[in-house]
Amino acid sequence: MNMQTRKSIMKRVVAVFVLAAIAGMPGCLGAPDLAAVRNDIFRQIPGASCDKEIELTLGPVALALARVITAVVPDARDAGRYLSDLTRVEVGVYNVSEVSAGNVSMPERLKNLQEDGDWELAVRARDDRQFVWVFYRADESRVKEIYIVALDAEELVMVRAKGRLERLVGYALSECKEI
Repeated sequence: MNMQTRKSIMKRVVAVFVLAAIAGMPGCLGAPDLAAVRNDIFRQIPGASCDKEIELTLGPVALALARVITAVVPDARDAGRYLSDLTRVEVGVYNVSEVSAGNVSMPERLKNLQEDGDWELAVRARDDRQFVWVFYRADESRVKEIYIVALDAEELVMVRAKGRLERLVGYALSECKEI
């Protein structure tokens, strides 16, 4: 076995151990703030149900480990530029049934974001089948946090991310132009 092959195998072994460490870290799983908003939404929809598909919180340590993984795994290198601007990410994805988004109003927890004065509502879109709310928090020169809630007849998706998000949005928009 040549030296290049050994290095490649070693990188994969390290990536597996890092992934195992991330999965076993206390405090990385569960997104209580997102879960509270989810509960507020489903209290408004009698008979609706949801099954957790993903509920995950990644803080600075887990994101740093993820950046290491993206640097070592060839197919994941492009993801590294997205991760470099994040300091915390919470994601909640839930499969839903018996949902009519037309009856849902903005949960109090989201209204409080806006009323506290730090958050701005960027997008509010809804029809009988779906709704989307996008909030952001910025200082003078940058978007530092974003909160997204989207519900349709099949899925509820919520994301809260912190970091230097204006570059992340720029990356995403540039990739959309390439499609």
